[in-house]
Amino acid sequence: MLDFQPWTIFFTIVNLLVLYFFFRKFLFGRINTVLEQREQLIRSQVDAAQENNAQAQKAKQEYESKLAGARQEAADLVADAKRRADQAYADRLAQAEADAKKTAAEAEARIAAQHSEMLRAARGEVAHLAVMAATQVAGKRLDTDSDRALAEEFLAKVGEQE
Repeated sequence: MLDFQPWTIFFTIVNLLVLYFFFRKFLFGRINTVLEQREQLIRSQVDAAQENNAQAQKAKQEYESKLAGARQEAADLVADAKRRADQAYADRLAQAEADAKKTAAEAEARIAAQHSEMLRAARGEVAHLAVMAATQVAGKRLDTDSDRALAEEFLAKVGEQE
């Protein structure tokens, strides 16, 4: 069965202490060094990841601000183009109205000139007919220039009374 002897316990303790100091001297130092290196590597990777995250956030903010600026610039360009188009439309409309008024005024002037020319020709013809009728009635040839002037004067007086 189990028999406990003090010397066996003593040597077991001494063996454990020797083994502990041996491991401490040769094994634990190297393991601690590897663990410290691993810890530093992990810390540097975490720091690099945080720095990359911060740069990504900064780039995102810059992108969003540039995007907002581009949207605003696009809206300004659209508004400017619309304003210029409206101005061009108004200018062309005003030009068309001016051309229409000018054409209408020219047409009215031509109509008035033709009307006055026709009235003058009609009065001359009526005066000539009146002189011819008076010649027929009087049975003699009258001086056409003085008679025609007299007939035109009469027609002008009649035209004013109407």
